[in-house]
Amino acid sequence: FDTFAASFERVLNDRLHYRAPQLCADLLAETLGAAAGALDMLDAGCGTGLCGPLVAPWARHLVGVDLSGGMLAKARSKGVYAELVKAELGDYLRRAPACWDAIICADTLCYFGGLHEVMRAAAQGLRPGGVMVYTVEALPDDQASLAVIQPNGRYSHGRAHLDQASEAAGLIVK
Repeated sequence: FDTFAASFERVLNDRLHYRAPQLCADLLAETLGAAAGALDMLDAGCGTGLCGPLVAPWARHLVGVDLSGGMLAKARSKGVYAELVKAELGDYLRRAPACWDAIICADTLCYFGGLHEVMRAAAQGLRPGGVMVYTVEALPDDQASLAVIQPNGRYSHGRAHLDQASEAAGLIVK
């Protein structure tokens, strides 16, 4: 992703009509209501920071975490993150228990096969009453209990797998 950072946003917008950050921001608004700038928020797998400006109105403190230094450099240019951290997501979440009121995870879970471990780490990272908003590449209903790697190297997840991993972690699915 370091070498892809320079063209990442152009490719997503021009070729793919990318909407994951807007979908997460819309769901955050639906779940939490009007933005009040009062939450400690984590943009998990923040990439170039496309979610940052959209969710910043809810944040008192917005942190982005990503594996790619090149992506984090682009995210820094958005000017909305209090902190940007280069780290593996699950490890970062486990090192920061009960720190987050909200975790936003747009287009990141597609890089994980089974989601039990990362959902458990997210649950540990959330404060009581905290919310996690995420996107996935969905599998059809007949594959609902699966996580399947696609030819592009990304995983698609079935609804039953998502629900099982979330519930096993103690997250309430809505």
